[in-house]
Amino acid sequence: MLTRVPDHFSSNLKFDFAKLPASVTDRSSALMSVLGIIFGSMLLGLGIFELLNFISVENTDGKSLLTVEIGAVFVIFLALGLIIGSVFSFIRAKKIFFDGKEFKIFCRPAVGVTYSFSEPLSDYAGVRLRVLFIQSGLFNKNRYIIDLYHQDPNKIIPLYISTKNKNIRKIWEGYAKMFKLPALSIGDRGLVQREYADLDKSLKELADAGKLPFIASGKFPAPASLDIEEKKQETVIEPAGIYWDTFSTLFLFIAIAAVFLLTAGGVYLTIIGTTLPLKYWAFGAILLLAVAYFALKLFNSYRLIISNNNITVCETLFGSVLKTDTLEVKKIENVELSYNPTIDRYSLAIISDDKIITFGSRLPVSDLLWLKDYVIRKLTGN
Repeated sequence: MLTRVPDHFSSNLKFDFAKLPASVTDRSSALMSVLGIIFGSMLLGLGIFELLNFISVENTDGKSLLTVEIGAVFVIFLALGLIIGSVFSFIRAKKIFFDGKEFKIFCRPAVGVTYSFSEPLSDYAGVRLRVLFIQSGLFNKNRYIIDLYHQDPNKIIPLYISTKNKNIRKIWEGYAKMFKLPALSIGDRGLVQREYADLDKSLKELADAGKLPFIASGKFPAPASLDIEEKKQETVIEPAGIYWDTFSTLFLFIAIAAVFLLTAGGVYLTIIGTTLPLKYWAFGAILLLAVAYFALKLFNSYRLIISNNNITVCETLFGSVLKTDTLEVKKIENVELSYNPTIDRYSLAIISDDKIITFGSRLPVSDLLWLKDYVIRKLTGN
């Protein structure tokens, strides 16, 4: 029985098959591990210094143990955890070899015995593209992963991993064509498969060949959250007043509370005769500008326009167009729901090899499903 290892360790990996046999090592960033060890060592030194300094000085001034000694012990344990975690993250690794027909994988866990196994290429179902959300301290980002998919999660082979969404679909399709395996992606209805020979075909060509999945909805009546106007030359779709949602309301509440507290504090200090420093007013001005900017963003909406030749997403503010993003209909290869883990929302993604445009991030998922099928019907003439 194989030990279940965490999902791919790397955030920057490329399996190059230009020359066989080929190999790649899936391991956490050495730089991040070294920085973790250095920072942890600094924290450890600080904690030990504070602890020894407190013990060596006579406690005659009534200092509380809770404020010094326990704090120093906490810093020491935090530093040890950071150091050990950084060392373990670098020790664990997977070394993968490929000879053209079979993969050989050597797995070295952080704790335990190294093990290995082999798996023929013919046992893999396809080349999968997915997006994972990763948190790094106060920062977060998406990790784009292309891997050879196997039903056994231990046997999944990483091919390409990056935190940059640059040419990711072309790279994904390139691996699928090279291995002559289906291209797999995670859609709203499970794992979506497209044969490698169909990767360069447009949505209309797939529909004409009868290779689109069954379209369950997309027929009128439309959801109440959507206003749809079908004109002679184009179709215009807009959210029906969907400007506010839970995130918008929460932000507005926090912004108002922050401005209120800042104003109340300034008034109180003025009443008691305290002169407010310039930096106080500067901070207040910056806060008010930020509130004004994001308050306007709350009233942003989007308009989806479908014509015979193009599909366009317009960003609007109180009905006025701010910017547009356009795709040629003949280049559109897929329409699906895309999940953004940063804001925990779905949106409609209209996809070509060159770029992806999105629409409807504030709509309910059920309405986005209806809209996805409606757009597919319009693009394919069904």
